[in-house]
Amino acid sequence: MPTFTTGLAKYAADGCLVKPLLIQYFQDPANQPSFEVFFEPPRPRPPDGWFHASTHPLLNEADLVTYMRAPEKARREEFGATAKIAVYFGTLMHEVTGHALDQYGVTVPLPPGPCMACGRPRPKPGRRRRPGECGEHGAADLSTRSRGHLDKILDFKMRGTHGYDFKTIYGWGLSKVPDMDLEFFKQKWPNYWAQAQEYMRLTGLRRYIVLFMSLGSPWEFREFQFEFDPAHCAAVEAKYRRVLAAMGVAA
Repeated sequence: MPTFTTGLAKYAADGCLVKPLLIQYFQDPANQPSFEVFFEPPRPRPPDGWFHASTHPLLNEADLVTYMRAPEKARREEFGATAKIAVYFGTLMHEVTGHALDQYGVTVPLPPGPCMACGRPRPKPGRRRRPGECGEHGAADLSTRSRGHLDKILDFKMRGTHGYDFKTIYGWGLSKVPDMDLEFFKQKWPNYWAQAQEYMRLTGLRRYIVLFMSLGSPWEFREFQFEFDPAHCAAVEAKYRRVLAAMGVAA
């Protein structure tokens, strides 16, 4: 477990794990990372016959059946200029903050072999991801045809192992957002909560951290931690199985 620099308590709510580390990293003049970041153009993801943690857990059964049976009618992601800019800046800070967590030794290494969610090869140990490789932890459940990628798995020793996702938001988007307020998080970002719950269902993890960063001054962070919700995940799994049964797909 890394040691926090004194004086960081004023920047984060009690119990935060990732936010103090990142503030400490950026405050330390000795940290001058130098590495390449590979950008891949953001593209709408075509329906592929799988349920995705980032999209489907809160959809109703009718929409899921449409997605599976008539994918051309399914809702598509739109990437206008604003969305593309956000993706590029988000990718940059995703890599920088991920590098910081790697340097502090709290990240769980990727497993060997191709990613179980997308099938792409992994980067070699100790080398950063290159185009065509998968640098995230993938998870999949064939019985419910559901899969996805979580950004990292973090091991804080006595504080436990957590799934982890990094999110970005517009400049002043966190000005009135409290750290570590789970009810606020669930009400404001229910899809992100459901996404993390799905990752826990798929991986067996039972704790999760979502960290937000505002893209613009004052470059704020907010951290949220929560645990596995077995009732919610059982309901999502049952919903997926009913949709697959309606499609004639054996579970």
